[in-house]
Formats: sequence, structure tokens, C-alpha cells
Amino acid sequence: MKTENPDRSTPKDPAHRHVLFEPLVLLLLSLATVGTAWCSFQAAVWGGVSQRTMNLSATASRRAAVAQMRSTQITLLDVMLFSEYINAHSSSNETLARFYSDRFRGEAKTAFEAWMATHPFENPEAPPHPFVHNFYKPRLLEDASLAEAEGQQLWEKAGEAGRTSRSYVFVTVLLASVLFCAGTGSKFEKAWVRRSVLVLGLAALLFAAVRLLSLPARL
Repeated sequence: MKTENPDRSTPKDPAHRHVLFEPLVLLLLSLATVGTAWCSFQAAVWGGVSQRTMNLSATASRRAAVAQMRSTQITLLDVMLFSEYINAHSSSNETLARFYSDRFRGEAKTAFEAWMATHPFENPEAPPHPFVHNFYKPRLLEDASLAEAEGQQLWEKAGEAGRTSRSYVFVTVLLASVLFCAGTGSKFEKAWVRRSVLVLGLAALLFAAVRLLSLPARL
């Protein structure tokens, strides 16, 4: 009859190795899963914001281009009327000159009156024509400048929203690595490998959390 050797140690229960390991893995899986869902939602939201803002920027740019084109056409008309006025005035045909001056548009008329106040036909220091910047200020040209500035601002906002969306995608990738570490860490037999994978997952989760806190959020 064989007797049991008292010096032989009883094998450790494999489950004993996971008493502290499994709760950490569960925590990593839970946080990474929730974080991945949140980052995916935010990436989609900011992507939509970027696209909408980019469309608004394109609309403002088109509005600026139309205003610029119309301003050029109207300015050409104002210059033609002024040229006809000068020709009539040079011919001493004041009736015809008055005919053209009475038909100046509001902005051109204001510029013409300011130009005439400088006595251009007697004063050599007067501006050569009323279409200098201080006198002639087309409203459509100002509208074009405002629309162009608005388009530029919207374009910059669209870029910021796009960068935010990509940052959320980057955090999603980090959280995916956390899920990988948490899902595969318990499969390894060697304790140091399991610990290394767990530490790597925790480090990735911490970095993702810090990056996530620095990003704006929208609902």
C-alpha cells in the first residue's frame, strides 16, 4: 500500500491566478466598450458638423462671387455714365451732362457729389475721378467682402470640426487596442505575459481617457 508523500505540494488551482486579474479585465472591457461607443458617436457627430459647415462655407463663397461679379458689372455701368458726362461737359453741353449726372446710381451719385465738392475742373490737387476708394463704395462689393470673410471663417470651423472627428477616431483605435488587450490577456499561461498585456491595456486606456477629456463634445 502506497503512502502519500507529505513533501509533494498540492498543485495550485489555475483559477487562483485570476482572482485579481479578472476584475481588472472586466473593468477594462466595460470602460473600453462604453468609450468606443461614445467616441464613434462623437466622430459621426463632428463629421456631420464639418460637412454642414463646409457646405455653408461653399454657399458663402458662391454668394461672394456673385456679389463680386454684379459689383463689377454695376461699376462698369457707373464708369460708362461718368465717361459720357465728361464727354458732354467737355463739349460744353451742360444739358446733356446734367442728363447723365441725374442718372447716376445712389453710390455713384454720392461719390460724384463728393468729387465735385473738390472742384476737380479748377483744382489740380483733386482726385482724377470719383471712383477713388474714399468716394466710391459699392454696397455689393462690401457684401462680397463680408461673404468672403464669412466663408473663410466657416471653412476654418469646418476644418476644426474635421480634426475633432479624426481625434475621436484616433481615441476609438486606442480603445480598440484596450479591448484587444483585455480580451487576450487572460489567454496566456505565463503570469508575466498576462501582467504585461494588462499593463499595456491600462496604459492605453489612461492615455485614451486623457485625450478624450481634452476633446469637445456635442449631443
